[in-house]
Amino acid sequence: MPKGTKTAHYLFLVSGLLILSTACRKNTGGSGDGNQSHPVNIYVLGTSGDSAVCWKNGVARSLLVQSKVFYKFGSSSLVVSGNDAYIAGFGFNNITRYSTSPLYWKNETATLLPDSSGDAFTNSIFMANNDVYVAGIANYFADTVHVPYTTPSAEYPKIGNLATIWKNGIAAKLPGFHTTGLSGSGQYGVSMYADYVSSLFISGNDVYVAGGSHYWGNNAGYWKNGVLTDLSQKLTYQAANGTLCYPTTTAIAVSGNDVYIAGNQLTSISKPVAIYWKNGAPFYLSTDSISGSSANSIFVSGNDVYIAGYQNINNYSRAICWKNGIPTTLTSGTIASVANSIFVAGNDVYVAGYQWKIGGTLIATYWKNGEVVKLTDSTSNAIANSIYIQ
Repeated sequence: MPKGTKTAHYLFLVSGLLILSTACRKNTGGSGDGNQSHPVNIYVLGTSGDSAVCWKNGVARSLLVQSKVFYKFGSSSLVVSGNDAYIAGFGFNNITRYSTSPLYWKNETATLLPDSSGDAFTNSIFMANNDVYVAGIANYFADTVHVPYTTPSAEYPKIGNLATIWKNGIAAKLPGFHTTGLSGSGQYGVSMYADYVSSLFISGNDVYVAGGSHYWGNNAGYWKNGVLTDLSQKLTYQAANGTLCYPTTTAIAVSGNDVYIAGNQLTSISKPVAIYWKNGAPFYLSTDSISGSSANSIFVSGNDVYIAGYQNINNYSRAICWKNGIPTTLTSGTIASVANSIFVAGNDVYVAGYQWKIGGTLIATYWKNGEVVKLTDSTSNAIANSIYIQ
């Protein structure tokens, strides 16, 4: 986590534990040819106070779920098609008060997605050929509070988090990283999963999903049309026992035959280091293994690879934009910041995130070619998770 942050900003489920995330994580990645004309609309997705918000050209609209079933909701990923904005998210179930339901918004209308686990969420969305693709996690529990109850004799998975993708509302399970898990009896001695999804990208007829596993030692990887590739090999940092130090994916982009994935890996002293993979080969964006950094979003435009994230510099978290591995710092002085999402339109580079003064509130922000635009004041904490330029 970047220094100076007052709240945790990650949402994932590990063995049934729900942790709130705002990064998320982000734009679904991107790819462009660099020849777009000047953008007409700037869409930014984020949160302000307790509300999920979508800003269009600086005007905020709260996302409302038109149902009594939900009393709280979240969002994480944004894509625009024609005049419509699509947003992946989730709702907390007001009946059980223990589970979440996967959904997406088309503009301000929410659509529930089928979920066989009784507890799931989505965090990435992509439009291609009028098809709506949404990716996320289905969660299975070993207790009777959640419905359905996963009995010891149940079929796969027995317990844990299962990566899932929905195409036009039809769910498909993705193969997990682990099929055998903890020692012991019953469900805890059989198949256990701790998988997660970080990002989604469609290229032609191919469906790419970045993710990984929070299981012991961690794995980072991606699925292409449901086939899993493990990215955890060839990484630098290992723990004393020889296991990998928790590599994590955050975003994916595809350009031609090249697959780019952003993320980070913990060092042996548990500090994240920004990393990206190109066709499975890892490249570290920082040589500083002590301060902390992360690559949170990736966009490919022509021959250029743009990455947004942060790096701790002199005890300040700084939003960073890397172009072909060369960093540009977006804040200085006493202002700390984090970049969550990046989008390139023609010659313009847009980066969304948040900034704050130490001890102050978080301000939802985006930068255009390095120039800051504040979306909120300091009334309440606010962040920008995802940006899309039309």
